Amino acid sequence: MKIAGYILSGGKNSRMQGRKKLFLTFQKTPFYTHIIKAMSSLHAIYLSVDQIAPYEETGLPLIKDIYPEIGPVGGIYTGLIKCEEDALFVTACDMPLIKKEHVETLIEIFEKNEDCVVIAQSGGRLHPLFGIYPKSILPVLTSMIEEENYRVRDVAKRTKTIVVTLPEDGSLKNINTPKEYEDV
Repeated sequence: MKIAGYILSGGKNSRMQGRKKLFLTFQKTPFYTHIIKAMSSLHAIYLSVDQIAPYEETGLPLIKDIYPEIGPVGGIYTGLIKCEEDALFVTACDMPLIKKEHVETLIEIFEKNEDCVVIAQSGGRLHPLFGIYPKSILPVLTSMIEEENYRVRDVAKRTKTIVVTLPEDGSLKNINTPKEYEDV
């Protein structure tokens, strides 16, 4: 099975006062560059967007949401519909600290369980936006969208899911607020 990287970046960024988190920098490099590096072993890497501008400057193939405004469930659904790969390794655009070895760990587990969603957990916290989603879950996502259930955590409840415990090393931290950004 081919797995592509899929960076979710279509949010409103309201907690960051509208600043596009994808373009924030860590160690003088945009967040997306760090994410691409961690996902470099994947077949391809796509960027999930709510609109095309200003994301063209990333140089990544852009996948525009079919259902804008419904969050990650809509983004994952769109990616699974539009991408040629069999599964997507989904990550949020505000996770510049992810590690290549964690990506590889999830891939190894998925390759032995290709009909399952594989997501990470760290420090007792589930991270559904750091995980692998196969095309086989499209009927579940379709049902959730029809039901207007946009909670990404519910995908794990409604599919065969493997939760992988990763070290509590801060690499799965989301940068959601100006304060969190200052602290990185």
